[in-house]
Amino acid sequence: MLSPSRPSLNTFGPVIIPEGQYFMMGDNRDNSADSRFFGFVDRKLANKANAADTKSRAADYVPKDIMKNKQILVLKKLKSLAEEDYKAFNSKIIPTKQTVLGVRLPILRKMAKWIAKEKAIEFIRLDKQNIYEMVMLEGMVLSYMDKSFKKLLPLTEKFLKKVDNWAQIDSTVCDFKNIVKEKEDVLAVVKKWLKSDKEFIVRAGLVMLLAHYMETDNLKIIFKLSQSVEHAGYYVHMGNAWLISVCMAKFPDETIIFFKNNTLDNKTHNKAIQKSRESYRVSKEHKIIINELKRR
Repeated sequence: MLSPSRPSLNTFGPVIIPEGQYFMMGDNRDNSADSRFFGFVDRKLANKANAADTKSRAADYVPKDIMKNKQILVLKKLKSLAEEDYKAFNSKIIPTKQTVLGVRLPILRKMAKWIAKEKAIEFIRLDKQNIYEMVMLEGMVLSYMDKSFKKLLPLTEKFLKKVDNWAQIDSTVCDFKNIVKEKEDVLAVVKKWLKSDKEFIVRAGLVMLLAHYMETDNLKIIFKLSQSVEHAGYYVHMGNAWLISVCMAKFPDETIIFFKNNTLDNKTHNKAIQKSRESYRVSKEHKIIINELKRR
């Protein structure tokens, strides 16, 4: 089933599967850690019952002294868990100027959860050396810390300034623990982020709405804020379309009315319709209706 903190991933792809590899699919499309996250799997390994779990287990143990020599030990740990094939896979779907090591997302999550409980602030203060996995870990650690979003905000905004790709937004801001307890205060932050001139800060605001505010009572404000976005960046445009497509999946009647009368630019409007029509959660009848609402 869908989780409010993990929005639909039904529009993933397309990707080309290399010869000799499998693209593994979980049985719950929107709640499975499958090849969308950990990449392709060698066919020889797939034949072994424990192969899919081998790398993941390597991250179960995070040495208690991992923070003693700070980034040297963290980097050493990450490099020991990196995979060249996954690095190549990641580099194709995540444009970034950061150095990519090739560590799978479930492994990063396990490391982040341990760090969040044990050495969170010490880790956050480390120089991330513009390494993709180090920056990702910083965002994950922040999202797993059991503190109010308001207290984490200064650190979160420092993290966002380091981000140059969609994955470091989508894999972090969805998971902040205590937003449910402080939604009004967080909404003020989201409004500020949506006015930013930084592409991925604006995307963070849109993903926050998608992950933490997707309820009937919030639809008016979601639609209003969606239309207020002025940034023309590609990943803002895609994030906004994703936001409206999830509204369509969960609240089709209200969203059809929105599609009939909104001030979105044509590109975002049509992309939102396209994403909605690609979603298996939108009925065939509704897909026919919104297809007629495309702008030409």
